[in-house]
Amino acid sequence: MHSFFLVVILLVHYNFDHIYILHSNDIEGALSSSEAWWMNPYFPPPVGNAAAAATFIKEKRVEAQQLGYGFLLFDSGDMFIGSPLGEFSRGQAVAEYFNYCGYDVIAPGNHDFDLGVDVFKEFVGSVDAIFLGTNIVFENTTEVVDYLEPYTIIESNGVTIGVFSLLTQYMEGMTTPERFQNHDVLDEIETAQRYVDTLKSKGVDIIIVLTGIGLRHDKRLATFVSGIDVIFGSHSATALEEPYEDSLNHTIICQSYSHLTSIGFLDLWIDKDTKKIAGYHGELVDLLSEQIDDDTMMLKIVEKWEQSTQKGFDEIIGYSKEELTRAGFDESTIGNLITDAMREYFNVDIAIHNSGGIRANMPEGDVTYRDCYNIDALSNTAVVMQMTGKQIIEALEIGFNGHHAIFQLSGIKIIWNSKNPIGHRIIDLVLLDGTPIDTVKEYTVVTNSFLAAGGGEYMIFKEARDIQNTLYYLRDIIADYVRKYSPVEKKIERRIVDIVAQ
Repeated sequence: MHSFFLVVILLVHYNFDHIYILHSNDIEGALSSSEAWWMNPYFPPPVGNAAAAATFIKEKRVEAQQLGYGFLLFDSGDMFIGSPLGEFSRGQAVAEYFNYCGYDVIAPGNHDFDLGVDVFKEFVGSVDAIFLGTNIVFENTTEVVDYLEPYTIIESNGVTIGVFSLLTQYMEGMTTPERFQNHDVLDEIETAQRYVDTLKSKGVDIIIVLTGIGLRHDKRLATFVSGIDVIFGSHSATALEEPYEDSLNHTIICQSYSHLTSIGFLDLWIDKDTKKIAGYHGELVDLLSEQIDDDTMMLKIVEKWEQSTQKGFDEIIGYSKEELTRAGFDESTIGNLITDAMREYFNVDIAIHNSGGIRANMPEGDVTYRDCYNIDALSNTAVVMQMTGKQIIEALEIGFNGHHAIFQLSGIKIIWNSKNPIGHRIIDLVLLDGTPIDTVKEYTVVTNSFLAAGGGEYMIFKEARDIQNTLYYLRDIIADYVRKYSPVEKKIERRIVDIVAQ
């Protein structure tokens, strides 16, 4: 028995090479230390975020060097929008994190364009890594934009690895035309097949894709495109504690928790003769402060950016009697607060806000400006316009088509039927005084800049008259409302009622 295990150990050592790959996704600028509330909401353990990530990356890189293994470090998108540190540094804080840790290849997600193409190009120029954009092309062309690479080929421990990327093909509905100006996104599956063929023609041993399309689409990609060895995903922030392996093509799919609370680790076993993957081990490593020490230099970098970007963020501006929560397909208490605040601030008839744009709950107790920022971490501004009753009905029907979360509302009440055909689900629509909406009459409406831009299915908002972007951030409007009405309290008022659920 002893001899058998010795032979196995020798075979493992001599017949296989190893490549360590560390991966992150959906960082969204969350470099500062945080708390693992999902582990224990009452006594959440501290998380080191960037400072712990830097320590872990450094340790794994040294381990790989000592063992003679290859080592690669990837990020698959949504890098800096979603926190004040990321947004107000225009991504430069995250760029410094990437450079300090030595990332090799990076691909953008949809939110990386939320401050516009020019800001993202500036960010790309600040990072010493290869940036991919395989299906990101100039509008009306198939030419990859000139500041991103269509693919890269890396030599690691004697293995040739081809890497390309995919951004969600539904980008039009996820950002404004102004932010994504002169850009377009090609079909995910068609692009993937083309570049798999391209990389195979160049004789690569392994093909890796960095995606910003979400886990459901990652699985679809793995099934319909053969030849992809590993997918490192983002966008849905669906953490996979162990890699998912497609049963048809045996593509390995990995994705980490968001906000840099974990780092993904994948150990690929490479057959020395065929240069193909012969086995693997993958896991997510939680960056818990109790288990991983902070890298002191990275900690100083984070503190520097915190001081320069977050002055006054933690000052108490009011009080909430209870936690105001989100809901994707129902009226929500935080949705009522946001839309009430918008409608009152601009003294308009109706306020409309998409549920998916509400990024956090409002906590019970003391409320800070940071809480208001977190609720609207996508930096929406308020846009005022004139819409007819007919246009309002058409817009609200989009919110009930099942393709995405519903709209939150103020100034009107809706009764709808989720079993009716799409486009005919609103049964009754009245103003607060009970007056039915007049399809011919114009009403003054305030919405957010994402919806007003008319991307994706929201083109109806572009048909409004006298559209004015006020340039007031929703987070500031929310903060003003909290200051004015503290202690705030919101209830479910049956503004949105599905008769099927009654």
